[in-house]
Amino acid sequence: MRLSVKQKLCAAFFSLAVMGAVTTPLAPADGKGDGKECEHGKCKAIRDINNGNSYNFQGVGSITATGPTPPPPEPCSTGSQDNNIVYTAMPADILKCSQVPSLGYEATGTSEFGDEDGPLPVGRNLTQLRVLFQSYGCSVSGHWNTGNCVTNSGATFTHPITAKIYAVDNSSGTPAPGALLASVTQTQTIAYRPSADLTNCTGTDAGKFLNTNTGLCANSIGQLLTFNFPTGTTLPSQVIWTVAFNTTHYGNPPIGENTACFTSNPGCGYDSLNVGVFSFAGAPYRGTDIDPSGAFLKSAVPSSYCDGGTGGTGVLRLDTPCWAGYRPLGEIRAA
Repeated sequence: MRLSVKQKLCAAFFSLAVMGAVTTPLAPADGKGDGKECEHGKCKAIRDINNGNSYNFQGVGSITATGPTPPPPEPCSTGSQDNNIVYTAMPADILKCSQVPSLGYEATGTSEFGDEDGPLPVGRNLTQLRVLFQSYGCSVSGHWNTGNCVTNSGATFTHPITAKIYAVDNSSGTPAPGALLASVTQTQTIAYRPSADLTNCTGTDAGKFLNTNTGLCANSIGQLLTFNFPTGTTLPSQVIWTVAFNTTHYGNPPIGENTACFTSNPGCGYDSLNVGVFSFAGAPYRGTDIDPSGAFLKSAVPSSYCDGGTGGTGVLRLDTPCWAGYRPLGEIRAA
């Protein structure tokens, strides 16, 4: 079975409710659902992300050949690219772009996600991986999708996230993760999204905040996180990069519900943390995306995969071809 990317993404930049198609109410970005699919905060079947209506692609509708597709984020300049960048899918001024779609880990049962890139300049020494995240969580109370988010100014949370670089195993004819070349786990400081702006964000933008980087109202705040690798990893011509982190119900191991944040009104910030996905015009700006319609995904939920899980769940593998237009937003740097 071939599923649309609508079943994977959180694209809350759009607030237009398009009438249509799916029948099961599904969980919002914080993984707590709308009460119909969840009991005591635990969702029975978190597969997708919902905006309080009947669509799992938030407020947009079906991303299919026959359905409406969302407009791209507002244009942002490509900018000059650092010579140390060997691969990037992101404009240099990515945080000045409008909010991009993103994949929610807790909402889709995901624990690891990334992409295959190359050809890279062989012999360069890996230094950094940078990835665009989107943070939807509120620090005090409320939720991004209920219009009542309250966040203390400058509030942040910390969370360990693991960045990995794999060699590519092409022996079966289908690219797969090979040897793990490098892995770092770093505790990242992540901003909560600001409070709902009742002055500047009204009407169809009600509940959003004014993003001063873009001048537009948004549901989430972009986070460009950097992972620094120790010296000693020489890059081959092709690699798979991923980022992995644990959420309440998913990961290695899941964090579980016995936490103070899980029982709080806004929930846990890490359950509302997503990875940005979007294919900007002209991207990638360095290197090549080996499969522009694919990504590498590890999810416990069958419907999160393009093939409905027939190729296996709970394993990092190539997920294609339903990612066309939604490239994982990462950047590899090497000396």
